[in-house]
Amino acid sequence: MYMIDYGKLFDEYFPIKNQERTTYVPSKFAVDIKDEAATLALSVIGHDPKDIEINCFEDKIEIKAKKTQEDKENPFNQLISDIEERVTVGKNFDGRKAKAEIKNGILLITIERKEESKPKKLTPKVG
Repeated sequence: MYMIDYGKLFDEYFPIKNQERTTYVPSKFAVDIKDEAATLALSVIGHDPKDIEINCFEDKIEIKAKKTQEDKENPFNQLISDIEERVTVGKNFDGRKAKAEIKNGILLITIERKEESKPKKLTPKVG
């Protein structure tokens, strides 16, 4: 009976040179746009909320967070990554009126539409 050493087979086809480490890179933003507001979502797993910097301008939002030295030294913290993102919100939204909250490691930024860009609802008259 022939036994296959899957560990050896894996190492042969997927060699790790000099103990390279893989780095997890989170996906960019998820965006949900509705009539009244837009919500941006971004993973901030492992970052202390007080260390996340959010700058809101009229037409854009900037988000920054850095790994701590402790995170860099721990090989198991590869899920934590530096964050430096800029999102243009467009002329229909006002980034200065944005609100932010963190739920379960996800940063949610809600940006209200400018009043003049909100859709007007009409109800037809039955006559």
